Amino acid sequence: MSLFNGKYLSDEEIWARASRIVEEYNRTSELLADPGICTDPEKMPQLAKRLHQLNPYYMLINKLKSYLHDLEELKKMLAGENMEDEQNEDVLLYQEYASLCSSTAGELYRLLLENGYLDEEFEDETDLEILKFIDYAGPEYAWRLGINIGIDVEESRQRLEKLLQKGLLEKVQGTMLEGYHREKDWVKHMNHTYYRISRQGRHYLRKLRRQAEREQQKDTL
Repeated sequence: MSLFNGKYLSDEEIWARASRIVEEYNRTSELLADPGICTDPEKMPQLAKRLHQLNPYYMLINKLKSYLHDLEELKKMLAGENMEDEQNEDVLLYQEYASLCSSTAGELYRLLLENGYLDEEFEDETDLEILKFIDYAGPEYAWRLGINIGIDVEESRQRLEKLLQKGLLEKVQGTMLEGYHREKDWVKHMNHTYYRISRQGRHYLRKLRRQAEREQQKDTL
């Protein structure tokens, strides 16, 4: 069972991001304790500011770790017990800690997401424009896609690969697209790798359209 319920990232990947924050917090604390740094009028304020920025993450990560540790200890104590027995105080305590773990993990996930630590977990406006364009126009390759939506070819490649990794797009070789609608360009471009919308991508766009329709209906009421 997933702790963070990430859209694309696993619990292990999210914990890795959290661990890097803890490592940075500890390094910053050590630097601030250095006699040579704490008297430096330039470095001291910068490090103090960074430590202050990292503190909410650090505190929340440690709180979650503490809850998870207590939950694991309770689980060991209750080995072989009926976990649905609400007359058992230890079972009730276990359920309480499970709830605390879930809510704290959700809080940490949102904090990381809102502050750019989990960018893979959402699609920005350009990502959505790419998906909608390919869904409408059919398979496309990086250079041509960049021209159509107004980004350079390198950004186009990076975004296509990111959407591919998420399962929202899939690759197809130009030689496999015999019925492609731009046949006049076929000789030039048949060796390119094209990207087309995947089944998951179509479901995702359909879900977004339905959400938008519901929002419109609410606005008209």
